Amino acid sequence: MDNKGKNSIDAGVGRFEAEASVVIDDEIPLFDLSAYPEEQREILAESNRRIEEANNKYRIAKFREDMFAKGLRAGMYFCTFDRDENMLSFEFNDETRQMLGYDGLDDLPNEFESWVKTLVPEERDGIVQLFWDSVHIHRELPDITHATYRMQKKNGKVIWVTGAGRFIRRPDDGSLEIYMGCYRDITAQQELEDYISIIEAIGKVFNFSIYIDVNDMSYRMISANEYVEAVPKDPDAIRFLKNNVDASVAESFRPALHAWLDKDKILAAIEEHGSTTMEFYSEGANRWFEGIFMIGDRNNDGSIAHIVYGCMDTTDAKLQNLAQQKKISEFEMEIYTDSLSGIRNRKFLDEKLIYEPCKAVVMADIDRFKEVNDTAGHQGGDEAIHKVAKLLEQSVRKEDVVLRYGGDEFMMVFFDITEEDLESKLSFLKSELRTIKIENNPEIQITMSFGAAFGTELVNNLVGTADKALYESKKTRDSYTVIKI
Repeated sequence: MDNKGKNSIDAGVGRFEAEASVVIDDEIPLFDLSAYPEEQREILAESNRRIEEANNKYRIAKFREDMFAKGLRAGMYFCTFDRDENMLSFEFNDETRQMLGYDGLDDLPNEFESWVKTLVPEERDGIVQLFWDSVHIHRELPDITHATYRMQKKNGKVIWVTGAGRFIRRPDDGSLEIYMGCYRDITAQQELEDYISIIEAIGKVFNFSIYIDVNDMSYRMISANEYVEAVPKDPDAIRFLKNNVDASVAESFRPALHAWLDKDKILAAIEEHGSTTMEFYSEGANRWFEGIFMIGDRNNDGSIAHIVYGCMDTTDAKLQNLAQQKKISEFEMEIYTDSLSGIRNRKFLDEKLIYEPCKAVVMADIDRFKEVNDTAGHQGGDEAIHKVAKLLEQSVRKEDVVLRYGGDEFMMVFFDITEEDLESKLSFLKSELRTIKIENNPEIQITMSFGAAFGTELVNNLVGTADKALYESKKTRDSYTVIKI
């Protein structure tokens, strides 16, 4: 068998099968010319030609009858070939034209290219290749072949067809004389099979799922659980889902879920994003779930015909994710925390913070820190850094960041603050710093200079301006300067 032909049949477009045909053995036998005198052979040869022609017509009639007996009455085609298996003719019957929406012979001529143009464009080359490969290796195939593939009607609608083709070979040399077959439109059956496959897949994935008709919001239950079964049924899918929310979902999630369960919002979200989801906690099941709406299928005009709602248990995944986040958090805590001050370090700024958008960046350092070290020693200096860091961190929101920039220098990043609140914050810090006392050295007074850059920008773009503002404040010390971008 030709490898190229074998490959296209085994791995081509659509589905291809073959089976043995019925044997037609009641044809009129031909005369054996060698058994007659030479002077009679010419007239006997002409008799044989006429007998073979009659036998061919008989075989075609029997093959047609056999195919129709199988119920494949929607359409037929006939191809004839010469002894070198070149195609001589191609013919459709009227049922084929009707099935494909064409009106008569002029609309869909009896040409091989007419059949080619009825194939779905993206599958056309594969189906044509399959046809010719089956012809080229027909001697190695049973008489009857079956194929299932898609065709395109005149109006552009795509249908699924299944067909049985029969190779009619010449009795003397086995060459292909006629290839004929029948079509049957199985679109409805195929869509039903696809639908059942989708339904089965959905039922396996989701803890609870329904298939919803967008037109009237009626629905078909695909899969359910004990909590859903206990909820009063409502013919409207949205009302039914809201009943489920009220019956088993934690109260804090209900308002958001009720707002989410809106037909127009759901359809808009599906059209734009393909799906829409929301996570919630079920008190009844004591589990986390994620609800999802996605498209089921569309009408011929492209509008959404059905949507699917599925509810997936995400508890195990959520707990696993939380455990992973905890490990990541512990790791980051270790590498991004300054060991002396206990706040974020310069590495955190460089790797996590530098390109984040913010409202303000403040640079600050301890005034006359060398004198603190000289008076209280390095242990007293370390104490001053630790207490300053603690005060700064306690004075900002949880979302904001305080980090040790290096030595006695600190940085504060504010993600949502007004210019007025920023100045109030710096003024407050100035006064609070005076309450810091160094153990065994109560005479040491801690003050700081602050330089702030205010404006909606990336942290990286505000650092230089904050440094300039700090330089201005250090001229007088124990002060702050704000430069607005």
